[in-house]
Amino acid sequence: MNLHRLQLITFRNYHSLQLVFPEEGAIFEGINGSGKTNILEAIYILCTGRSQRGSKRSEMINFGSDNTYIEGEFKEGDRSAVASMGFSRDKKVVMKFNGVVVKKFTEWFGKRPVISFGADDLQLVNGTPEFRRRFLDILCSQTDSGYLTSLINYKHFLSCRNQILSSNFDKIQCEIYEEQMAESGAEIFIKRKEIISFLGPYLQDYYKEISGNRESAGILYEPSVSCECSSKNEWKNVFYELLKERRNRDLETGFSTVGPHRDDIRFLLNQKPSKTYGSQGQCRSIVLSLKLSSVSCLEHFRQDKMIFLIDDALSELDQDRTSRVLPLIENKGQVFIATPVLNSPMKKTLLRCKVKDGTVTI
Repeated sequence: MNLHRLQLITFRNYHSLQLVFPEEGAIFEGINGSGKTNILEAIYILCTGRSQRGSKRSEMINFGSDNTYIEGEFKEGDRSAVASMGFSRDKKVVMKFNGVVVKKFTEWFGKRPVISFGADDLQLVNGTPEFRRRFLDILCSQTDSGYLTSLINYKHFLSCRNQILSSNFDKIQCEIYEEQMAESGAEIFIKRKEIISFLGPYLQDYYKEISGNRESAGILYEPSVSCECSSKNEWKNVFYELLKERRNRDLETGFSTVGPHRDDIRFLLNQKPSKTYGSQGQCRSIVLSLKLSSVSCLEHFRQDKMIFLIDDALSELDQDRTSRVLPLIENKGQVFIATPVLNSPMKKTLLRCKVKDGTVTI
């Protein structure tokens, strides 16, 4: 699925903007603060309903305006569809698909598959486990809509369990929450394990390509509940028993100390923890390999063309790595690149756009 047309009204530093894109994508060039990233952010919102930068909706409304509007026309072969979202400072949100109001976030998210790679994604290696879980949840939810439902259910019952652990404990109610956590948690564990297993070989291959075969990289899933389970039901039972076993300890802490909400991912560089031994360029190459692997993952599970957003994330790489990265990127769906300037040649013909102070010229 390709983004054919994008319209922005009072979004960030754009009062009014309309762009038409080719199937290959576009390059947005301009100095920092000109508005390049804002365009990528709008595209990401149309695909996921959220900002890849974690921004609040109120922060995305043009200064002096009370609301904003984003619209995108997507094409797949002869078919086209229009997705739009508007939101206001008083927290009203309206999402529409082909003119029909979409009431649930679960009905919006993942319909238009997207992968985003930006400078802040270095936190996938150096940041907290929460950042890595968020990446994994977004990827898994785009491969399987049932995962997002399980994740929402799990977080709900986790919150309920934490609430009674911290005040007014009720054993019977706690057991009910634990059963529900085990049910939805099993779905999350199985899918995460499957996706990490898929990503591993791809990440290794992409990193070897980017590093010129001089280094190796890997990815490991570190679940909070460790067991050699061959089925979802086995894991569910193990997790349920573990929740009961930890109940007294959790009562002392006032929160749940085990479960998918405590999972993590570890990245390796030459068989060593990349967080400790990797340079910034090496860690950035690992993250880029992960994002390329994520595109391959979505292509495999969705059998659909991706939208790949790259936000000023290549400038930190040396020239050799950049020259090896660009051919890999060119083959990954519809590509949108935001950068101060892109001097390296690309075989694929992307629309060249100059961005300056909230205006775009082609």
